[in-house]
This record gives sequence, structure tokens and C-alpha cells, in this order.
Amino acid sequence: MSQQINLFNPVFLKQKKIFSAVNMVDALALLLVGVAAFYAYASIETVNLGRQAVETSRQYEQSKARLAETSARYAPKKIDAALDLEVNNLQAQLSARKAALNNLGIGIPAGDASYAEYLRALARQSLGGLWLTGFKVGKGGAEIEITGRALRPELVPSYIRRLRQERALQGRAFDSLSMTQGEGALPADASRPAGAPASYVYTEFRLGSAHAGRALDGDAEPAGKTATEQAGDIEQGSRQPARSPGRGSR
Repeated sequence: MSQQINLFNPVFLKQKKIFSAVNMVDALALLLVGVAAFYAYASIETVNLGRQAVETSRQYEQSKARLAETSARYAPKKIDAALDLEVNNLQAQLSARKAALNNLGIGIPAGDASYAEYLRALARQSLGGLWLTGFKVGKGGAEIEITGRALRPELVPSYIRRLRQERALQGRAFDSLSMTQGEGALPADASRPAGAPASYVYTEFRLGSAHAGRALDGDAEPAGKTATEQAGDIEQGSRQPARSPGRGSR
């Protein structure tokens, strides 16, 4: 019987070297190529980032300069003390005028005319040669006083009759009338002829209710006749021959 002897020994086989010198050189070369590629990429990115940083810095400086210019252009100006004082004065005047306008419609009982109605009535009955110098209303319209001047005394009765036609003054009894004669200076005028009078004579009148003078000023007394009766006497007197001028009577 034959026998087989296995003379194979794995030790004698040719072993494959994984970390041979050739493989290590190849790996080293590949590593160097990778490092070189990464370095090139990093260098390019660094250059690009540097350019972006420079551009961003330039834009930042431009924006900063624009911000400073805009802030200087629209910066709040210093308040002028004189202008601020003038504004406060104007506001005070405006408030006073508003209060005066509001007061024109108050202080009068319901159903009676307001101060504004009285003023409109006087404005509608303006008369040439006669002008008003004062107007007072007291006690809710129960006391009225009108003062003025006229170039001719007969204009006063005519003015009183015209006032009685106004609805706001109807039913108001004018019980006091005083008239005095005065003299006023004419303004200087180069075109005025030589020898022309430098003054003019006027009649100053005061018309009111029986107690208006005392209630409002304290210096007028109720007359024995009503203002209408006195106006009639004045109108009749104006038709008579003129007398020497003197102080008028009530």
C-alpha cells in the first residue's frame, strides 16, 4: 500500500507584501498630490476671501460716509430762543382771540341776540359822516351803550331811527342820550389850500339804556326824556337857524 507525503509548506510560498516600498512610494506621492491640490484650493479661496474683504470694507466706508452726510443734513437744528418766544406769543394771541370769539355767543339769555348779532346790526346801519368809538353790552343784553362821533348833530337822530329797524335792537329802550361838541385836528396835507382850516368840529354822542352809563362806566345819569324824544328835539333844533356853537346838552 502506497503512502503520500505532503511536502507543501505555506512558509515556502511567495508572500505578497502589502506595505512594500513601491506601495509606500505610491501612497506618498498620492498624499503629496492631495496636499498640493488642497493648498492650491486654499490659496485660491484665500485670495477670493481677501478680495471680498476689501470690497466689503470699501462698501462699509462708503455707507459710513453716507450715514454721516445724512445725519449732518437732517440733524435737528438748534431752537432759536427769539423764534420760540414769538411762536408762544402768537399762540397766546390765537388762544385769546378764540376765547373772544367763543364769548361772542355766550352770556346772553336764550332767545336774545348774541354779541355778534349786535355787532352785525351796527355794521349794517353804518351812516356816512358818523362813526362809532365804543360799544358795550352788560347784564346779558339788558344794558347797552353806544358811543360815537358825527360831523353834523342831525345825523344822530337819523342813526337812532335806523338802529330801531334792526331785529337785534328791537325792544331795547335807549333812555339816555348825551351829546357834546368837540374839535379835532386834520392830518397834515401838502395839497390843502392855504388858509384852509386845520381842524374840524364834530358832535360826540353817547346812547344807552337808562342805567347803562352807570352800570358800565358810572358817569352817566338817566335823562328825563327817552333817547328817541331827545333825538326828535335835536332834529327839530337842527331845522332852526344855526346858533353859536357850544356844549351840547342831554
